[in-house]
Amino acid sequence: MVLDFVKSNWLLMLFFALGFLLPRIPVVGKFFNIINTALHEFGHALMALLTGGSVERIELFNDTSGSTTTKSDSKVGAFLVSIAGYPFAASVAWLAFYLIGQGAEKGLVIGLSVLFVLMLLFWIRNWYGVLWVLLFCAVNGVLLYYGNASHLQYAALFYAAVILAESVTSSITIVVLALRDGNKAGDATNLAKLTHLPAFLWALLFLAYTGWVSYRMVLMLL
Repeated sequence: MVLDFVKSNWLLMLFFALGFLLPRIPVVGKFFNIINTALHEFGHALMALLTGGSVERIELFNDTSGSTTTKSDSKVGAFLVSIAGYPFAASVAWLAFYLIGQGAEKGLVIGLSVLFVLMLLFWIRNWYGVLWVLLFCAVNGVLLYYGNASHLQYAALFYAAVILAESVTSSITIVVLALRDGNKAGDATNLAKLTHLPAFLWALLFLAYTGWVSYRMVLMLL
């Protein structure tokens, strides 16, 4: 469904550009980048719970990286946990644009805030992660209390654009890392150890899924 409040293609492209560029501004940009990181780590945590495992800790760092410590009772569970992060974040990007298309911008802003608060209550314990969640929710609280419908629409579109842009760029990054050193490619490395298939293959699968989701969103927006 086309976004009703986006009146021209240039405005939509502007938000895509902002979603890509703002997270790359030194210091301040990292605040936005962490949105995708938090969703990625929640994807691992959610899969651990769904497969009968447990979540011990989630950490969000000021270099925009994150980590999730889980326990799984089987190799299948460990495999599913390792593979869940990138697809989950990309899927949330698709869901975000769908909600905006349905006029549920307020629901998206509230939903992200509630999700991160729950992560804070149950798993996030490092100081930067705690500070980031509190600041993100404070910004959204001000927006929800003082902002009008247009403010919520543009904020929701910006969040969706950031999640999409970071899903794509992080998938590309892990492909590059896997090419350079398969032992330093994050989730792809973990999957390689579990399956004995090259980390580069898993990185390509992450990128393929993110690319497919991006393509589907383009069709939806047009």
